[in-house]
Amino acid sequence: MKVYFVLFFGLLFVACGESSTQQPAAKNTAELNALKNEVPPPIVVEFAQNFRVKSVLGGYELSLLDPNSHKVEAVYQLTYDHSKKGEKVIHIPVQNIATLSQTTVGMLSKIDALVTITGVSNMNYAHSPQLKKRFKAGKIEEFGDETHPPIERIVKSNTQLIIYSGFGDEFDGNGKLQKLGIASIPNYEWREHHPLGRAEWIKFIGILVGKVDASHAVFKDIKSSYQHLCTKIDALKDTPKVISGNFYSDQWTAPAGDSYMAILIKDAGGKYVYQGKKGTGSIFLPIEKVIADNQQTPYWIQPGISSKKTLSEMNPKATYLSAYENGIYCYSHDMNRFWENSAIEPQKVLEDLMHIFHPQFEAGKPLHYYKRIAN
Repeated sequence: MKVYFVLFFGLLFVACGESSTQQPAAKNTAELNALKNEVPPPIVVEFAQNFRVKSVLGGYELSLLDPNSHKVEAVYQLTYDHSKKGEKVIHIPVQNIATLSQTTVGMLSKIDALVTITGVSNMNYAHSPQLKKRFKAGKIEEFGDETHPPIERIVKSNTQLIIYSGFGDEFDGNGKLQKLGIASIPNYEWREHHPLGRAEWIKFIGILVGKVDASHAVFKDIKSSYQHLCTKIDALKDTPKVISGNFYSDQWTAPAGDSYMAILIKDAGGKYVYQGKKGTGSIFLPIEKVIADNQQTPYWIQPGISSKKTLSEMNPKATYLSAYENGIYCYSHDMNRFWENSAIEPQKVLEDLMHIFHPQFEAGKPLHYYKRIAN
């Protein structure tokens, strides 16, 4: 498995609306017959680089792009014609989804479709009260690590589609599941380099569950809020230096300069120390270099640790950084909330970083996700 910037955000994340109760309506035969004979309105993809959608007769043609080569990796037929069969055919709208990527949970929540979820990887990472309630009621299964899917339990759950994280190798069990009529598709949202590109995957989710209009409305609001915040930061003159990441063994692991975290820092009016390091994944630097580079860097975000005590115990050299005294901010004490929500709420992450780097900006307003780490 390759190591990407995903290290900083733990496993995988997301879920926002807690009162989602509306099941996407199942289409009757007459509705399906009508839809399969129509070409739906086009889907415009503005920021996401890892998927493309083309409207075709009876549904959509979804192209997934390899996050590394940016070449088309696979083409899926998302179709209202349920008589169509094939390895890359997915019948929409999907009623029962197993999401092994927590970001998908949040996107389903945003469009009131949490009730489509039949399985997750691990409920210990869940934040949504509704999801927890459904799990206790026996309506959601835990399937564990995506590399070893429990075939029998997946079949028993009536799952129609599995959305997995797409970390590297082909989803284990893909062939067996396909033979049983269960489709699977990777989610490359976490490899998008722009925060709005990550959030735009909600359009893909909306197609799957028959909530295209709702998904577009949500993204439109996210985009508007994010871009409005960017105009506000233009008025602030200072751009304080910022580092992100942490010590792992004898190395410092940090987001590369083209990653969504680096873009968030820039859009929030900060100067990311390693913004010149190309790439959308992770970079690895000698600890000595990081210490030398950051003697005067006032802000350190995403240390992956919730207290200075733990941080200094893990690596005493952390105390040599200027930001150690009062400039370290970690994501929310409710880590699961961050994992579930942050990808689909980049405007809130951006606003938090703006408040951290520019305390004078709307002073006194509480942070959504971040907090200064404890001693």
